[in-house]
Amino acid sequence: MAQREKPRLTIVGSGGQPYREYSFQSLAEDYELTAVLPAEPTWQAPYLADHRVVDCTDPKAIAAAVTELNVAGGRGGVFTWDELVLEATARAAEELGLPHTSVAAVTRCRDKYATRSLMKEAGLPSPGYRLTFSADEAARAAAEFGCPVVVKPRSLAGSIGVVKAEDESGVRAAFELAAGAAYGTLPAGEGILVEEFLEGPEISVDSVVFEGNVRWVHVAEKRVGFAPYFEEVGHLVTAAAGALDPEVATLIESAHRVLAVDFGVTHAEVRLTPDGPRLIELNARLGGDLIPLISRMATGVDLVKAAAEIALGRRPELGTGDREPGGTAEIRFVYPPHDCTVREVDLSNVDGLPGVAHTTVLAPPGTRLLLPPKNPIPRLAALVAVAADEAATTRILDLAEEKVVADLAPLAV
Repeated sequence: MAQREKPRLTIVGSGGQPYREYSFQSLAEDYELTAVLPAEPTWQAPYLADHRVVDCTDPKAIAAAVTELNVAGGRGGVFTWDELVLEATARAAEELGLPHTSVAAVTRCRDKYATRSLMKEAGLPSPGYRLTFSADEAARAAAEFGCPVVVKPRSLAGSIGVVKAEDESGVRAAFELAAGAAYGTLPAGEGILVEEFLEGPEISVDSVVFEGNVRWVHVAEKRVGFAPYFEEVGHLVTAAAGALDPEVATLIESAHRVLAVDFGVTHAEVRLTPDGPRLIELNARLGGDLIPLISRMATGVDLVKAAAEIALGRRPELGTGDREPGGTAEIRFVYPPHDCTVREVDLSNVDGLPGVAHTTVLAPPGTRLLLPPKNPIPRLAALVAVAADEAATTRILDLAEEKVVADLAPLAV
């Protein structure tokens, strides 16, 4: 029997190997992969049928590259999970008439001030917020809301530059930190948000959206550390047996509608306050931090393939296929105890431990790591456990973390 021809799919950008190689591995099973990259492929190369190297912040360059790549393979799809090139990819897809989250939706989600303003205009519950351009303005906003407040850059990612401030001096210091924060090529200098602090645990909800129909896939509990900063140190996904909390479901669906997100896989962050759920942000892309991987381990649903199907204009099936849900999957990121230069991170004592499903070194030899807020995401390694419940994944990860061997050279303070 002739082998079925694989549809061609172009990925724009790639992210780092430890965080995104699993996506290439998953897609290569069912699609002929090509890529538009900012540099020649290295670890990506075995998964690719072809590629082009262009400026991935230039929508016209992306569109031209995608057109070239599709000449041989016929009309295909294009998408990205890379925050740095998300808007440019949306513009390229729009120029080519390919299915993709709209430019308007991507822009609204990327701009936290626009998100807040649109949610408020729609009458949806939101924290108080002000866009400020000086430490004095930030201090006045904090005085209006009452401390503590959260101070954050308008358009960055990964919780970079986000600080909880307890008093006026803390607000002023947080403003300066947020104003000086940077993340790749994302825009800065557009103002700093000061928001009411929301009490309660934070979750993320990942959804598949096709023709405006929002279908949630999982809820993840977010682990946050390094207070007063909001460093994401881990995530936990449990295969859900019941429905999403109705208030959360309504909020998620409303946010997609208000922000005009009608195609794609999305990652929403929600704070569960005593007064009900509040949207922190809605990301018009796959979640980072290996969240789609642990989602697949826990629920059996492959969000990466769902995003690929949407990029090809097809409604994704969300069955588990031949992957059995594992119950609970949790990722924990290992951090150094102090600022350091990494000599070596050895996970050989961790690999093979019962319940450990995935490990990866995140800091190769020579990496300089500074703890928050001096350095964003200064991680040594990622450890993933799969078990029946949260208590079991905690036990596995506690043991696994003890067995990580890190040779670190301390840096002078």
